[in-house]
This record gives sequence, structure tokens and C-alpha cells, in this order.
Amino acid sequence: MACRRTDEAIFQTVIRQVDDIVLVTDDEMQAAARWLWFEFGIAADLSGAASIAALKAGKVPRSANDHVCALICGAGTDGMA
Repeated sequence: MACRRTDEAIFQTVIRQVDDIVLVTDDEMQAAARWLWFEFGIAADLSGAASIAALKAGKVPRSANDHVCALICGAGTDGMA
């Protein structure tokens, strides 16, 4: 999430496929990582919990009929401190 340089192929894919980008705070990512751990036993690092943080913080508009998929990647305990 804080890489200095993005591969050109990834950058072009994002330009073609991504409609919106939302920002989440460190606190929101920590809360999401804790929630994943205590509710599901998933040890995600903070960047891995970013998609859940955005959903839990209400930063992704959706309706009751939407089907939502969140990618959770990474493994760690940095949200547990």
C-alpha cells in the first residue's frame, strides 16, 4: 500500500478497471484487523484489512441488494497491539 513504484502493467490495469478509491485511517485498519481476528480467527496485517476497514467505516456505498467481495491479504498481528 505504500510502495514507492508501481509496475506499469498493474498501473494500466487499475486505470482500466478501478472506478473509485477510498482512503481509510490507521485506526480503521486496526479495528478491522482486530474484528477479523476476534470474529473469524483471520490474522490479517493492517494493509490486508484495508478493504474490510472501508466497508465497516461505511466508505463504500452499497445497497441491500449488492453482492460484496472484500480481498483480505497478508498475515500478521500488527492490528492486535
